[in-house]
Amino acid sequence: MTLRFKLLVLVAGVALLSATGVTTVALWREVTRAQEALSCQGAAVSSSLALAASRWVTPDGPLPGAAEALTPALERALQTSPLLRASVVDRYGRLAACADTTGRGCPPGVLSTFRTAEGPLEAIVRLVRRVPLEAAAPIVRDGEIAGAVRVSYLPDRMVAEARRLAAGSALVAMAWIALGALFGTVLVRRFTQPLTEVARAADALSAGERIEVKASDPELTELVTAFNRMSLRLRESQGEMEKLIASLNQRVAIATAEGLRAERLATLGAIAAGFAHEMGNSLNVISGFTQVVLREVPEGDVHRKDLETVKRETARAAGLLERFLFFARARSARTEAQRVEPIVRESVEVVGPAAATAHVVTEVAIDPDLPAVRCDAELLRQAFVNLSVNAVQAMEGGGKLSVRAVRENGGVAVEFRDTGKGVDPSVKAHIFEPFFTTKANGTGLGLAIVRQAAEANGGSVEVESEPGKGALFRVRLPAAKEASP
Repeated sequence: MTLRFKLLVLVAGVALLSATGVTTVALWREVTRAQEALSCQGAAVSSSLALAASRWVTPDGPLPGAAEALTPALERALQTSPLLRASVVDRYGRLAACADTTGRGCPPGVLSTFRTAEGPLEAIVRLVRRVPLEAAAPIVRDGEIAGAVRVSYLPDRMVAEARRLAAGSALVAMAWIALGALFGTVLVRRFTQPLTEVARAADALSAGERIEVKASDPELTELVTAFNRMSLRLRESQGEMEKLIASLNQRVAIATAEGLRAERLATLGAIAAGFAHEMGNSLNVISGFTQVVLREVPEGDVHRKDLETVKRETARAAGLLERFLFFARARSARTEAQRVEPIVRESVEVVGPAAATAHVVTEVAIDPDLPAVRCDAELLRQAFVNLSVNAVQAMEGGGKLSVRAVRENGGVAVEFRDTGKGVDPSVKAHIFEPFFTTKANGTGLGLAIVRQAAEANGGSVEVESEPGKGALFRVRLPAAKEASP
């Protein structure tokens, strides 16, 4: 069921109810008016007959000859008025005279009340059932009620008036219904035509076009404007979504490529670690036999120097493989809440002899009331040792290594500052990458292990340096979360 049909039915129903209501009210008023007229006529007829009957009916009953004297008067009343019957009864309800056109006779009975009119509802019920209407008047003699005159008449006149009025009202109602249907059609068309145009134009939204509808109503104009705004926002959102999807696809592609690369590197790392382990075993065997041969070769033997070179290079290769295996087989951190001060001091003490040999002065400063950090002490100690060794090696002519632990942003920052040559800006971007080194005999794994250890403990590492002004390596560690009670 369309909206147009619903509106048309609504307008037609309103017109029908309005016409029916007007017709009902007019019919009710006409029936009431006709009832009042008939009641007045009946009351007048019964009153005139009661005046004539007062000479023949006494409080003790009708006089002799009352029936013969009153019957002609009743018959004349039937002839001059649209009556069915007219009767006279005494105060005891006994019939004194009767004139009847139906042949059924007049019923006796005592009248307790004398009504000259009935209500409209009773009159309508009588119209439907064709019950005769009645009117009565008391017979008064010597100041007492001696009896009553009762007249009955058919409501033909009322029926005729009601039919005439109903026919006229029906014609008026039909005219109003026709006018209402015509008005409803025009009104519905006026209401639904712009909506139909809006519905058709809305199909153009999928193509990104604006809606153009000629509507004089402010509400429809506002609706079209809202549609256009929504279309514009949808196009903008669609463009942003397309850009976002393209960016996500690019990121997914990059992440997929990096994941594949990481997987290949992990596989190669596992293979390399296996090779390194086997090579380490071989180097240990070579180193062992070299030491045995050195014990057998005298000091002045021409081959002793070659054997010592083999021993030295074997030890250096074994150290390189050991660092590689430590980096490749990075274990997961076994963290626990602890203070960082003992780890810092132990790390600096380890490089104490090497620092003294290189004429490097070490200094450790720990801020009081540092929060505990959650870390793996072994991994963190290895990282601090590597940073200390690198600092000592960077100061070839001696210098000062300052190690400081301070509170920073709720966590702890451990700084290693040296007075060496500093780090070149082109080197800073790659300084923490594995196997990147600027030393002739370096492995390029020391700082990579530092970053690996810092990240394993939930922290980070960074470097600040200017050529000729030394370098500052800073390891940031988050504070341990307090256990909830």
